[in-house]
Amino acid sequence: MMCAIIFNMFNKDRHYRHEYKYIEPEVRLLTAELRLNAVMKKDSHVSDKGYYSIRSLYFDDYDDSFLYENISGVDEREKWRIRIYDRSSSFISLERKSRKSDLISKDSCEIDADTFDNIMKGKMDIKDGNPPLLNEFYIGMRTRLIRPAVIVEYERTPFIAKDGNTRVTFDRNIRSSSELDALLADRELASRPVLAHGQNLLEVKFDGFLPDHIAHTIETGYMRRETFSKYYLARKFTFTGLTLHQYNHI
Repeated sequence: MMCAIIFNMFNKDRHYRHEYKYIEPEVRLLTAELRLNAVMKKDSHVSDKGYYSIRSLYFDDYDDSFLYENISGVDEREKWRIRIYDRSSSFISLERKSRKSDLISKDSCEIDADTFDNIMKGKMDIKDGNPPLLNEFYIGMRTRLIRPAVIVEYERTPFIAKDGNTRVTFDRNIRSSSELDALLADRELASRPVLAHGQNLLEVKFDGFLPDHIAHTIETGYMRRETFSKYYLARKFTFTGLTLHQYNHI
């Protein structure tokens, strides 16, 4: 019971956003991308390629609670992950993504490579000088035995607009890997796709409203919202399937 109290303490005062997801064939994404170029800007972090790669190490507890809450459709749930961009360890982000129905919230803090290495070794250094989110994560490691579960990697093309604080992203080549210790490796990981060939993910995030001109630009007439979880599919489509247990590598 105390564990639940500790974690629920941090749910107040979060900023929640709407998040819509669509599985779309590449030809529709290309069409939407061409149209969005006229009404939205690319995120400033993209390179000349027009996209960046994301590699995330997801965590779960001893009972795989985050996974099974997702499968069961629990209304309020969360995920923990550590994320890097373009295979670079120059910026490592610890993130907690929380969901309430169709609303999502993300808290994050930067950590260094030594902290990441200690997390992978199961070392917990709770102290006042840490970012509060990192201490919360350490508490989860101690009380719920949170440990690494799977890596998710993909390429993201992001568009942004001030109206509605809107963000539209195209996530391509989504794949999972069981090389849990290789998050910071500057190389391809052994992985497998989690979607059928030619299928990719379109995500739309916004605050209070989705501007009409953006909604009309994206809409193709064939779109259907999905309850899509990269984490669930990544756990399902590892080389050993959902029987993979995150404690085997420790």
